[in-house]
Amino acid sequence: MPRRSPLEAQLYSHLGPSRFSALGFLGQDARDFEDILADDARTLDRLGVSRERLVQGLREVYERALQAGGDPVRAGTGSFAECLECRGRVPSPFPGEGTFAKHQVRVFRDDGTETLVITSLALHLIERHGFFQGIGSPFRIDPAQAASVLGLGAGRQNG
Repeated sequence: MPRRSPLEAQLYSHLGPSRFSALGFLGQDARDFEDILADDARTLDRLGVSRERLVQGLREVYERALQAGGDPVRAGTGSFAECLECRGRVPSPFPGEGTFAKHQVRVFRDDGTETLVITSLALHLIERHGFFQGIGSPFRIDPAQAASVLGLGAGRQNG
């Protein structure tokens, strides 16, 4: 592993396992933080989906599920979402960015298999930093999977 500057070391310590996230925001991902960001940005670019449009779609599903109070809501063609309300708040791993509700919106295919989990912190990290979290992180939102669930991608109007 390359030697990190003090600022990089601090960033990695914030992204690693903590009392707020047992596996941390990087999961088992061995890639450098910058590579994680770049790979996910390339995925969106390849799909022809802007990060802003993806966040907008995910936020719409999150808000609809939250308002439904646990009842399932349609999340896209072939999938639905349900909100699991959790008490408390979790801080951003980036200092000074505040805390976020722990509510989880779980998105399932119509056959019942889970596809992704949306949290307010995950939305913030994607929107503000382009950080979808590392592979193996329990709250990673895979950009290709999210675009598929929302019906976004090549050949569609995506903004």
